[in-house]
Amino acid sequence: MKLRRPPPPCPQAVTYRFAPAAVAAGRQVITLLDSKGRDIGHLDYQVCHPCGAAHINTIAIAGPWQGMGLGREVLHRATDSWSAYAWTTSRQSADGRKFFATMAEETGVEFVPGAGVCPHITASPRVSRSGGALL
Repeated sequence: MKLRRPPPPCPQAVTYRFAPAAVAAGRQVITLLDSKGRDIGHLDYQVCHPCGAAHINTIAIAGPWQGMGLGREVLHRATDSWSAYAWTTSRQSADGRKFFATMAEETGVEFVPGAGVCPHITASPRVSRSGGALL
């Protein structure tokens, strides 16, 4: 059961730009932009519909923007449509483990770290463009 809570208020407007996958099970990216159009974070993930699998390559929020619920919001944007899928993540940092544990409790979606993904999801993780923490 999803227990989605509203994110804490954000001091400035943030927009979300979605870049869909170009191929089946390809990489999709949601980029977070501040009110001046600057990249302040991203979520890079893949979804394989035939296998019912999804994988988070990276999630990063720039330091000054952390703790405002932005990572939480962008993760909801990605998982809400495919919450019944088996979600995995790349290996997680200590902060990432806390974040994904909290999100698993909130969404009911397990985010298994470092687990094998389906054979269709093969892209390598990307490097953070925003300079934020890679969870």
